[in-house]
Amino acid sequence: MRLVTYLSVDGEARVGLYNLNGEQTVCDLEAGAAALGIELPSDMTELLTIDEGLEVTRNIAPRLTSFPSLAVEQVTLLAAVPFPGKILALAGNFQSHIQEGGGVAVDKDKITPRVFMKPGTSVIGTEEAIVLPRWSDTVDYELELSIVIGSECKYVDVDDAPAYIAGYMVSNDVSARTLNIAEGRDERPMDDFFDWLNGKWFDTFGAFGPYLVTADEVGDPHNLNMAFKVNGETRQQGSTSQMIFDCYETVSFCSYLTTLEPGDIIMTGTPSGVGASTKTYLKPGDRIEGEIEKLGELVNMVEEEE
Repeated sequence: MRLVTYLSVDGEARVGLYNLNGEQTVCDLEAGAAALGIELPSDMTELLTIDEGLEVTRNIAPRLTSFPSLAVEQVTLLAAVPFPGKILALAGNFQSHIQEGGGVAVDKDKITPRVFMKPGTSVIGTEEAIVLPRWSDTVDYELELSIVIGSECKYVDVDDAPAYIAGYMVSNDVSARTLNIAEGRDERPMDDFFDWLNGKWFDTFGAFGPYLVTADEVGDPHNLNMAFKVNGETRQQGSTSQMIFDCYETVSFCSYLTTLEPGDIIMTGTPSGVGASTKTYLKPGDRIEGEIEKLGELVNMVEEEE
């Protein structure tokens, strides 16, 4: 299944089923379920939280093909999970990205994942604008596969991790590579690290979408082609097979750090080709497109902050 969150005519964020009839349409899940005498929520995180929410949705989906739906052009798609409880992200999870940044290839058996967090206020969806902040002139893109957690878990073994994954999304870990506030500042230990981390936090710096594709439809998430374009020019090409730590290892590791809850997002790192490697950063008017096989295309424009 492909699930979206869309903006209704009265301004409410609602869950929809996408492409039920083989066409680009959105069917309101709560309304469609109610017509069948079934109660389902209109909020994505709520849907993931309730027992067997996805299973019920999967079972009724074939019966909703005749239910009234809207062409995707008639609705505004938001991030599929617009209000995640937390967003975790992996730094340096592709050898090619480590090496293009001047690092050396790592031995997986001798390292652990590097996990950081992004705030919920960074979240935007497809066709929404990425806004360049006042504090940076070096804003970059990072195409990433994102995992959406489907049920609460803690201390999960790698082999058991798939059972806790609701699905996957295309995402862009937008990153300010340098901050202007560093100019003239007295140097302290770890300033570079905190500037790097803070550069991930600006509003609109977490783009997700266009939909959540459930794990059963994706199948193996570890052999999906990835491509990213800026104004039609391909900048990143890779595959999820190139991840150092795969999706299941990542979920397991993160579950030892913190309790994972339905609707939490884990971003799994980016391949080579980011703008920092050639000093070609995002600028106002850029159109950027991130695509991952089976997961669709995430499209955003770049704007300057007013």
